[in-house]
Amino acid sequence: MRAFGEVWRSNIFQKWVMAITGLLLFLFLIGHLSGNLLIFLGPEHMNEYGHSLRTMVHGAAIWLVRGGLLLVFVLHVWSAIRLSQRNRSARPERYAKVDSRTSTIASRSMALSGLLMLVYAIYHLAHFTWGTAHAQFYAGQKGWEYTLADGIVVPDVYRMVIASFHEPLITAVYILAMILLGLHLNHAIASAFQTLGVTNKRIVPVIRLVGPLLGIGVAIGFCSVPLSIIAGLVH
Repeated sequence: MRAFGEVWRSNIFQKWVMAITGLLLFLFLIGHLSGNLLIFLGPEHMNEYGHSLRTMVHGAAIWLVRGGLLLVFVLHVWSAIRLSQRNRSARPERYAKVDSRTSTIASRSMALSGLLMLVYAIYHLAHFTWGTAHAQFYAGQKGWEYTLADGIVVPDVYRMVIASFHEPLITAVYILAMILLGLHLNHAIASAFQTLGVTNKRIVPVIRLVGPLLGIGVAIGFCSVPLSIIAGLVH
């Protein structure tokens, strides 16, 4: 039991926890993005997708996914905080001069971008999932129903997204959050694979190239939805 406790508190274990949970969260983002992009196919596809998520396995699947996602998210944040605390305690005095030639803006702002995204994630859930923020646009309210082709009446998620992103402040905050997400992923993906021991001389350069590209691609993908709505391409 003591040995397990020592492993649990070790830096290398917490780095592994952060890397694995980070990659799981990235996979969730890819899935979430694919769902968001259905808005370009029209209300039928997006509302059917939303309905399938809520009713899969008689409604149990979405709660299992949410529970698992919450656990992964908590572990990711916990490991990040613990590692940050240990890094600070290891060098209690600030360096007289910081040499940033070997680091990037993405790597130096990981803690800040992560914290800001945590705040935005809570706001995002309050907006689109709980309906406690911007309740006037919530798809679950009365009068916001959509009838699918098979006759099933569902909450109009498509209308909720369109109406929300017609609000300049909501759109501006969302785009800023996605830029921070892209910045975070820019360093996080390559760092996670390095932590997990991917050191092959042929693979490492590919990861260092593809990691930032994936981060930029995800950010652009998410931003494409509100920007298309503002431009009138989706209505």
